[in-house]
Amino acid sequence: MVLALIIPVIFSAVQVKIVKVIGYLVFVFGGISPELYEKLTDQRVPQYLKSLLRSQVVLHSIFGQYLGLYNTLPFWDKLLHFLGSFSVAIFFCYVLSSDSKFWKAELSEKRAIFEAFLLANFAGILWEIAEFTADGFFRVNAQRGLKDTMFDLIFNLIGAYVGSRFLFRTNVIHSESSDQVVKNVRRST
Repeated sequence: MVLALIIPVIFSAVQVKIVKVIGYLVFVFGGISPELYEKLTDQRVPQYLKSLLRSQVVLHSIFGQYLGLYNTLPFWDKLLHFLGSFSVAIFFCYVLSSDSKFWKAELSEKRAIFEAFLLANFAGILWEIAEFTADGFFRVNAQRGLKDTMFDLIFNLIGAYVGSRFLFRTNVIHSESSDQVVKNVRRST
């Protein structure tokens, strides 16, 4: 999946679209970030969670940007803000609920879910700031007005909320495999 992220980098480089090359390289970095995180923190990230995070990067980079779904499907941007915040909430909850080189997992499950909700929303705000900065420096038109930005933040909020509710209703926080996640979800419904 990560290798697929290199395709837009190569095609943009051949077309000498430097700003796009930089943007796609950021997505490549996002694709390898779970492994970088593991090395930095000595905290193992389950494969299902890595796949969930990578799928978000692929949906943004290849489908949204490279194939142009942001421009052809009106709901694409909002869908990815929802799914991205959902995924990030699950990631942060797992991270906060597991020991690492830097902290002991001493939060209650409810507190970890609440903090994951807050961190997922904070990540959405940082994303909007990055879009604003990219528009200012590179004129990429990532933010298409106040209404677009506000709806992005609203869908981030909804995605983080649904992800947090999902975590609260299921016992997937410490699931190590996608099979275990499916079993826990089935048990809770």
